[in-house]
Amino acid sequence: MIIILLILLALTCIGLKKADDQEVCLKKEHTDAIKGFFIIIVFYSHILPYLTSSGVSFSPVWDIPANNVIKKIGQLMVVMFLFYSGYGVMESIQRKGDSYIRAIPVKRVLSTFINYSIAILVFLLMNSLLGIHYPFRQYLLSLIAWESVGQSNWYIFAIICCYISTYISFLLFKEKRIAFLATLLLLGVYICLLHEFKENWWYNIIMSYPAGMMISLYKKNIMPFLEQRYILCLSGLTLLFVLLFHYRNSTPTYLACAITFAYLVFVISYKFVVKNAFLTWCGNNLFQIYVYQRIPMIALSSLFPDFVRLHHYIYVLSCLAVTMLLAILIKPLSINLNNK
Repeated sequence: MIIILLILLALTCIGLKKADDQEVCLKKEHTDAIKGFFIIIVFYSHILPYLTSSGVSFSPVWDIPANNVIKKIGQLMVVMFLFYSGYGVMESIQRKGDSYIRAIPVKRVLSTFINYSIAILVFLLMNSLLGIHYPFRQYLLSLIAWESVGQSNWYIFAIICCYISTYISFLLFKEKRIAFLATLLLLGVYICLLHEFKENWWYNIIMSYPAGMMISLYKKNIMPFLEQRYILCLSGLTLLFVLLFHYRNSTPTYLACAITFAYLVFVISYKFVVKNAFLTWCGNNLFQIYVYQRIPMIALSSLFPDFVRLHHYIYVLSCLAVTMLLAILIKPLSINLNNK
């Protein structure tokens, strides 16, 4: 399994280029490459339980060290998805104003729900074929990502809540900075409520979203400061991240750790960008890869548990290949309401 991480690092290093202007780190091609890097990490993390449940004997040289790295990364592997979403939403609000804010319920919320519901139907079909049964109530709640019927759900629920919080805040307050603070407040309420009902991974990185919004909101001040004091920012964020990562066991420290990690990646990418076609493609197809990656994981481990146990490297590569194929086939069928 360590080979996957080495290949991923090789792809990143080969595509690493010196940034040629201040804002290239925030351009879509580059942010897609970073998201692509992390969605492969997410894939690795999600496939581990299926390998374990199939009775795979992990190699102490080739598997266990890599598995431990993935477990250490934890929720941080999803931080940049929220960070860049927050940045992108805030950029759209600043460019398009009220017309974009009024369209958030359709362009962001409804569009995500519709495409996510299509994925639920695919999982329903697969579960029926495999004889996997869930209560009807669980299928209904899975449509709003509150429950799972095999699919990854907490991130979808979190990002929908981010969109709704943004919509309410910017609808109520015309001053962008006040609306931003209102978004922070609503996401704070989200953390308090989810703390009562769900595990901590449902909310412990949610503030990465407004962290991205803040980059857009204060970009004219941040970029010159970063240019003048780059080494100071890089070293300060690195030290802070190491400290917070060590004491990340509580929700407040994990929230701070996630925000620091997002800014650290942003600062590193200010000087160095990743140009790799494969990683960019993965980032551009993030939704499909994230939502559908468990289809081959569940199906192959259910149908061929002995094969998975004996040939887990082939299983991992097969799941990755099928996930990519599903992304290619499903993305053209996705419903895009952005131009409606």
